[in-house]
Amino acid sequence: MKKLLGLLAIMTLTVLVFAPQTYSQTVNEKITVNASDLTVDQLAKIKAETEVKELQKKLDTYGNWVGVGGEIGNAVKEGLTAVVDVADKFGKTDVGKFTLVMVAWKVMGKELVGIVLGLLFFFLFTFLLIWLYKRLIVARKVMVENPGFWKYPKKYEVVKTELDGDGVLVLTIILIIAELLNIWITYSIMF
Repeated sequence: MKKLLGLLAIMTLTVLVFAPQTYSQTVNEKITVNASDLTVDQLAKIKAETEVKELQKKLDTYGNWVGVGGEIGNAVKEGLTAVVDVADKFGKTDVGKFTLVMVAWKVMGKELVGIVLGLLFFFLFTFLLIWLYKRLIVARKVMVENPGFWKYPKKYEVVKTELDGDGVLVLTIILIIAELLNIWITYSIMF
């Protein structure tokens, strides 16, 4: 009995193993022929058919990609239109305006404060240095006699500085160095 069941199992497995091979041989019949055995017309026809099949595959692939690209484009357009509409409505509210100001401050606030403070420092310090230069180095006119508000001639007197030539030179150099320091400090505040 064991031998009979063993033979039956082997025969079943043999049939199952060889059955697909015979089926595949009958379905896929291919004939291989050398290209030299074909005529020029037959060879050209085969090449043309292969090129047509390849072009058709490429066209199908390109068509699929174009379809996908168009769908993606429409989806992006619709999404951005919705975002723009919502952002526009939000931007017109008070909260939206405040949010825009806060975003702008976050993006460029530090730089803006640096530029404003730097320019303020530069102009104030430069004004101070010019005032010191005029006060200490340049000879100035001082009104000695004022006959009245609308009355003329008013008398003026030129007052020279008490510094000699070397003192004026040293003070001018100090003021130039102070202005260069002003430019350097302004640059470091701004940038």
